[in-house]
Amino acid sequence: MSGLHFSLGCEGADCRITDLNSRNGILVNGAAVKAALLRDGDTIVAGNTTFSIRIQPDEQTTVGAAAVPATPVPAATPQDRVLPLLRSDLQPLFAILDTARDIRILALLVHHKAECQSLYEGMEGSKMAHVAPYLVRLPPDSTLLEALVKEGWGKSWGVYLTCANDFHEIRRHLRHFLEVKLPDGEQVYFRFYDPRVMRVFLPTCVAAEADQFFGPIKRYVMEGEEPTELWEFTTMGRGAEKRELALSPPASGNQNAGKAEGAPSHGTVTESPGLEGQR
Repeated sequence: MSGLHFSLGCEGADCRITDLNSRNGILVNGAAVKAALLRDGDTIVAGNTTFSIRIQPDEQTTVGAAAVPATPVPAATPQDRVLPLLRSDLQPLFAILDTARDIRILALLVHHKAECQSLYEGMEGSKMAHVAPYLVRLPPDSTLLEALVKEGWGKSWGVYLTCANDFHEIRRHLRHFLEVKLPDGEQVYFRFYDPRVMRVFLPTCVAAEADQFFGPIKRYVMEGEEPTELWEFTTMGRGAEKRELALSPPASGNQNAGKAEGAPSHGTVTESPGLEGQR
């Protein structure tokens, strides 16, 4: 099988398989296909592996309505709460996705045909395309955005950002920070697109460093230390300022949905790479 061989998903009553430009293709019930609707009992052959499809109907469609016990409406999840924020309040929206975290990310980019591009370039960049960070545009009606939130929020798949500039201008700006110089002079890759890194790095920046890192970008948005929190970083010439927004219902008597705080003084976190020697 290829590293990315096929995608399989269901929408309503339809279950569809799509070949992801694999080397040897796929067979559905012995016939080579690029895409096909599947039925219960179909077989898929990819490489030397055979898969059998089992599709089970919704139990509620097979019994009378009177026989189905009433169930409470499930509480909104953090993903349910963050999605409308990203669709409406945080536009124009982009994401930097770390495909090294999960092969599923690259499959989603291919499946949704999103406008995206690796931050890496050249021959070495081509070799690392399957583990590279990708800049992707996420307009309000993006089906990819919903998939990223539903499947990836809380899993450190990447960070979101808002910016009014052209896609290629944003990519050119972000490429400056792919490598940084440590205090001992060693040049290393800087995984700033990992929210776990970003949450530590931004509060350590003094005003000049934050202005340089943000550039044309208005804000960075990411999951907090817990997926029930959204962290937003902005800069107004005073370093990176953080705002936390709770994505779960507030506790009784708590009227504050979020809280803002200034950036801690530089040096509160040690061994964080500076921004010298970027390219």
